[in-house]
Amino acid sequence: MQRYGLAYGDWVRRDPSNRKRRHTVKRILVALLAVGLVAAACSGDSGDAEEGPVKLGFLNGQSGDYGPWGHWALAAAEVAVEELNAGGGVLGRDVELIVEDNGSTPEGAVSGFAELTEVDGIHALGGIESDGMIAIFDTVHELQIPTICSTCGTTELDNTGGDMVFRIIPSDTDNGIVGAQVARDEGYRNVAMLVELSEGTESPANVFKAVFTEQMGGSVTADVRFNAGETTYAAQVAQAFESGPDAVYIAAGFETGVPLLNEWQRRGYADIPLILTTDLLSPEIAEIISGVEGASAIVGATAYDTVNNPAWDAYVPRFEEKIGDPPEIAFYDAWQYDQYIVLGLAMAKAGTTDGAAVAAAIPEIANPPGVEVFTYAQGLAELDAGNEIDYHGTTSNMNLNSVGNLLSPVMAVIHVQDGDWAVRENIELDPTLVKPS
Repeated sequence: MQRYGLAYGDWVRRDPSNRKRRHTVKRILVALLAVGLVAAACSGDSGDAEEGPVKLGFLNGQSGDYGPWGHWALAAAEVAVEELNAGGGVLGRDVELIVEDNGSTPEGAVSGFAELTEVDGIHALGGIESDGMIAIFDTVHELQIPTICSTCGTTELDNTGGDMVFRIIPSDTDNGIVGAQVARDEGYRNVAMLVELSEGTESPANVFKAVFTEQMGGSVTADVRFNAGETTYAAQVAQAFESGPDAVYIAAGFETGVPLLNEWQRRGYADIPLILTTDLLSPEIAEIISGVEGASAIVGATAYDTVNNPAWDAYVPRFEEKIGDPPEIAFYDAWQYDQYIVLGLAMAKAGTTDGAAVAAAIPEIANPPGVEVFTYAQGLAELDAGNEIDYHGTTSNMNLNSVGNLLSPVMAVIHVQDGDWAVRENIELDPTLVKPS
């Protein structure tokens, strides 16, 4: 698969079982930034001049576990920046997208963030995933870099954002709850779990388990946790599928999911339904499942707001022209687009690229009251006319709560149809199901 973006070295793979890793990467980041800050001070460059191009950082896994989504993610970000520049830029200045490949690791996010802030001098950040966001969270606040998390499901952001970090995709809390809801609605009472040890996979899995067992009275027949990069997953697959489950819940990254499902196929467990998490919504995974006679797999996941949505209608042909294919289900591309339109409108609202001012303006342009707008040009026109705006994105409205989380995500049941992923039905989260304490 062709991948867009700039390589930034060969990242060391994370060891998800090492719970001290977060502190290590933070210390690395502090050291890297200290060197950069000294250099900036010596050069007399404060980094806050209101002139020259507006620089938007794109810190994303173009390789590694998230690599299969990288092509679409970057293309969507480029479509957004092209729209910003076509609308006259931001504050009358050209917009540049500065790309760093974080290798889908916290270490890559640390190095890439240091490069973006201390070498490139970005004004805002997007594109980052859960593990990387946690690694740089404190320093984002220290440097006051407005950051929109378009692919961060981690539950660690459920109550900690809203001042400098904003999330326009549902939390893993929502994804865990909807997974349990789908399992219940499919009639499954006994579920086995296969879970890769990483923040992005354990986060929804832990919510799923708690909701399914404590609030629904279901049973987990086996909870099998494993590290990425194992030579074989034969023992783990056997332990889960031979525990007498009605279905097996699998939370894993793409690079782990492929060999895991190849082992599932080899062992002939097609009669046991699969419940997958969003990280496994790739064409390659769909191809594996569709190639096994009698197999079935569903995903309870976020979906795009595609019905009677002018933002979606305007986005799709431009994205397809850019990449040669239409947007893919759960490929995160539309959220990558929305984040930069939000940042551009927030800067226009604030009248500056100052980090604190831009961050304060994000909820103002994303929430009611205000004139509902669907494009950057519409938003600029209303702001120029002195009106408040409420931006509705390609994925959903962008309404945020007090801690910077999306208020009303669009959810769906997704399944394999004709060799690819397709929305079976849109659903609403059951209001009786709550986040585990």
